[in-house]
Amino acid sequence: MSTPLHAFVTGTFVSDGTAVTLNLPSDVQEFDLINVSSVGSAAAATPVMWAKWVLGMGAGQAIFVEKTNGAATLQAWNTTATNGFTRIADSSDLSPGPSLAQTATSNANPIVVSTVNTGSLAVGDVVRIINNTGAQQITGIEYTVTAINAGVSFSLGYAGVAPGSAGTGGFFRRIPFQAPFYPRNRTITNITAAASAVITLSVTHGFTVGQRVKILVPENWGMVEANNQYATITAINTTTNTITVDLDTSAFTAFAYPTSAQAAGGVGQAQVVPVGMTAESPWENLLDDATRNTAFRGIIIGTTVQDTGETYRWIAKRGVAV
Repeated sequence: MSTPLHAFVTGTFVSDGTAVTLNLPSDVQEFDLINVSSVGSAAAATPVMWAKWVLGMGAGQAIFVEKTNGAATLQAWNTTATNGFTRIADSSDLSPGPSLAQTATSNANPIVVSTVNTGSLAVGDVVRIINNTGAQQITGIEYTVTAINAGVSFSLGYAGVAPGSAGTGGFFRRIPFQAPFYPRNRTITNITAAASAVITLSVTHGFTVGQRVKILVPENWGMVEANNQYATITAINTTTNTITVDLDTSAFTAFAYPTSAQAAGGVGQAQVVPVGMTAESPWENLLDDATRNTAFRGIIIGTTVQDTGETYRWIAKRGVAV
């Protein structure tokens, strides 16, 4: 007599209030997230105690329950359509999402994109801005989504600096979570004028300390003195999505986006490009890594179903469907 295969993978993390991406060894059909640090607590707080997702639910959706404020009991179950769980069936799927309308983009950092079409997005997703009227300088750039106001707007928190003008309409589309091969070029949205330059990148980058990179700053991006300069990454800040490099830019012109008119006439993107070996152990030639497929399956745990400072155990399940 044979028995159908059922398996689960589990682990824990302490929430820092940001989305968590889990790389799983297989696809997932059911996912549970359980708070193990506030069980029995009667504190005046309402952290998420249990959240659940099953195959068939949409991106960002979840069912969850919070602790009662001031008591060691649970509130009624809730549901969310955004910032819940998002399944990554294959991170190398390069099929972009549909082109969706947006009505405005702010001239600020972060850039706030006004749209009713937030339902397909989750925090941590990458979007590409398309045909942005009035702010062509951000057209074609891919940004990580850092916050969502359901049905109203989403934020691009790694804009670096204000782009210089507000947009009055255009489109966006969701782009795959990661390209399948490493290393990856990343778009620069700011470079500080400092003895050790701090570079903001538009998309979560995945670079490492010790990595040798080339900096490309085309005409009309302000700090053109940094163009074609080589540098080594000395520090990484995952909260601000920045890298610090051993390049003195203190006497350089301030970095800035091109104007909308300049961008409409055609400009390249400022970029960081990996060019050589890492300076730290484990020793490896990062250019050879371009032949290594880093695609994965997994799930993104959004910000609605976790609370800062809480310890969560997650359980990913997969079995035979009948």
